[in-house]
Amino acid sequence: VNVLVCLGITEPFSDFVRKIADWFVLTMVTGFPWGIAPYDPRLKITDTHIRDIRVKVYEPVSGLGRTDRPVLIYLHGGGWSLLSVDSYDPLMRKISSDSGTVVISVNYRLSPQYPFPIPLNDCLEVVEYVIENSKAMGIDKSRIAVGGDSAGGNMAAAISLRLKSKIAMQMLLVPSLQFVNFNTTAFNENTMYLNRSIHDPNSLMFVINYLGLEPKYLSYLRYNNHTSPAFKQSLQNEYADQTLWLPRRYVRDEKIRENMEQPMDTGDEELFEKIKNVILDPLVSPLLADDELLENLPYTYIMVCGYDFVRDDGIMFYERLNQIEEEAHLAYYPEAFHNALFFPHGPLKLNVGVRIVHDIVKTLKNVL
Repeated sequence: VNVLVCLGITEPFSDFVRKIADWFVLTMVTGFPWGIAPYDPRLKITDTHIRDIRVKVYEPVSGLGRTDRPVLIYLHGGGWSLLSVDSYDPLMRKISSDSGTVVISVNYRLSPQYPFPIPLNDCLEVVEYVIENSKAMGIDKSRIAVGGDSAGGNMAAAISLRLKSKIAMQMLLVPSLQFVNFNTTAFNENTMYLNRSIHDPNSLMFVINYLGLEPKYLSYLRYNNHTSPAFKQSLQNEYADQTLWLPRRYVRDEKIRENMEQPMDTGDEELFEKIKNVILDPLVSPLLADDELLENLPYTYIMVCGYDFVRDDGIMFYERLNQIEEEAHLAYYPEAFHNALFFPHGPLKLNVGVRIVHDIVKTLKNVL
């Protein structure tokens, strides 16, 4: 992709680049760039639109005709910039068929062409449609879950803050939940692994895309110069303070574990003024929601991986929910990496991928 961009054949985050990304993921998880055959005897699969947003609907054939079916509305990962319902097709099939749950996979519009709030609004439109039309869709209105991984986990958490009791569960898988601290223990100890792949520090470009910022600000984010000294000393920043909300047992590196405090006197005031209304919005950074906003959330399932550069966000969110006695469960896989859930099957099948997806399926069965 970099060569094609350098030669002027395509642009970063073009439709062509996104198609290559889909092919790459499908080849990893199925062995073939076209994925698996369209027909699946266990499922009725429909490629359709809800309020002009493309969705892929997976309905277990065993439940067709019933009016009390549970549903998981799934928001895919890819940094708000890449991937689609097509690259997630094998995983959605497995989750739907194994759990007996209807899955609606949402193909929201992507950044940088469509920055915040457009991707989030697309997802919210679909969720609200399902709530309003549950009876006609054969869905039990009390059995609606919203979930997603990475960027999708961020938007699932935002939607849960908005809709609260209208949904039964939020399923946050390796979620990115805050944009104020990128100098986390997870970022510092995990970007040395898969450094030119899923844990590339330049993945912060996805955040740049979602926020609608210029690429020149990437280094500002990496070293937390995008927030002001005054904010770093504020109450709102404490909601994402690792010294308060991250138990040290999750940090492997002893040196990092003993030096979790952040510099408080650095930052670009001008840039912060430009972006603060977005990055401090709980619909962008759910971890920054105050305690009152976190009350009365649906049941929260959070999955995090030890070798993941956004590991700390999910752990801190769980700790904050636990502190105010909101019902939540943390599934922690110390040996897993950011996109390990892609590999419960296929040529690169991983034991930890099998366990992760098995627990997701079990949770859907038990909670919905």
